[in-house]
Amino acid sequence: MSERADRVAPVGADRERGSLAIEAAILVPAIAVLFSLVVIIGQLETASGSVQEAARVGARTVTLDYTAAESDQQLDQAADAAVTQSLAENGLSCHGLTVQATRSSLQTGFLPLRTVRVEVKCTVQVNDLFVTGVPGEMEFDRSFTSVIDYYRPQ
Repeated sequence: MSERADRVAPVGADRERGSLAIEAAILVPAIAVLFSLVVIIGQLETASGSVQEAARVGARTVTLDYTAAESDQQLDQAADAAVTQSLAENGLSCHGLTVQATRSSLQTGFLPLRTVRVEVKCTVQVNDLFVTGVPGEMEFDRSFTSVIDYYRPQ
């Protein structure tokens, strides 16, 4: 009895054999997909933030170098140069980049309040953002408005 009792497995132990491998085969791909989605969403938010930052830099650059005699084309060129440099510094390559600077004024009292608004449209290939080779492209459309400071020394 002692020899045979040692070799007999407990009741139900055969049913549990291999269950860990099955659980791992189900859970590991699901966890990998969730982790990939978190990384993808993070990359998209980073790209969106970079385009927003580029719009802010463009508007701020134009307002710091602003003179009333500048033409709309000169404003666009100054904003385009600042936006392109900002995107390059952030490591984002845009296809079909458009930058438009518009000025406006609001009468608030003795002096009108003048602003410059820079709109940036940037199309990013999704393959450039992810290692996974996801096809497609995302378009980011961001803008920023900056006030021209009359009292800043020229």
